[in-house]
Amino acid sequence: MKRIIPIFFVLVLAASITQAQVRYRVAAGISTDWITSDNLATARIASSGEGTGSDVYGGAFDGAQMGWGLRIYADLDKQKKFRIPVGVDYNSFTGAQSINGQSYSLRVTHANELWTPFTGFEWSFVEFPWAFARVYAGVEARLARVGANTITREGKLFVNNELVETYDQFNGKPAAWRLGALARLGIEGEIYYPVFVNTSIGWGAMNLVGRDFRPTSEGGRGELLTPVSLNESGEALLYHVVFTFMVQVRL
Repeated sequence: MKRIIPIFFVLVLAASITQAQVRYRVAAGISTDWITSDNLATARIASSGEGTGSDVYGGAFDGAQMGWGLRIYADLDKQKKFRIPVGVDYNSFTGAQSINGQSYSLRVTHANELWTPFTGFEWSFVEFPWAFARVYAGVEARLARVGANTITREGKLFVNNELVETYDQFNGKPAAWRLGALARLGIEGEIYYPVFVNTSIGWGAMNLVGRDFRPTSEGGRGELLTPVSLNESGEALLYHVVFTFMVQVRL
């Protein structure tokens, strides 16, 4: 990963100083992330290994996770059919589980923050002049910085008819870097020049390069987005869908 990170940022820098004699665009808005893999990252926090008798702990990151994105586009031709995007996505992943009994209640929350700088290439292949809109497709190289996760446990227990409350917060896994890739399909349309709406959907893998293949029994990390390293095999590919809705301004 020490070699991959400098190479990635060299590509980003090269994209940002392209010599194309055209204008740039800036976009900002919502960028959600949804894990689509059958992975422990989406499982309940407290569950059990089927047929193994071992406890496993899921990430509880099921469904779309909220986030924000910022983009700069450099057009490569005057017809604006080809361009290079350079940007960053921020996603706050949060999952929770509650366990209730006759005399107690427990709520566990798992949280993580992901920063993902990226660059790539986009091609506008359909244009609707009457609607001032374009359809485009693209590919991206994405460098994900997965922060150290946070696990919070809040409990309430009745002892001799008296309420006892507990609170505990700790980090389960350290931060990590992963290099992934994503294919994107989107559409942008003019609202009032130079303001546009840009919406897209992308699918790819978050951790193509940099995975820890060791099982946790041998000191491995386990899955990328689970809370603790316990009873897990090597890190599997984590597929995800990214949806964006942004306001774009042509400079």
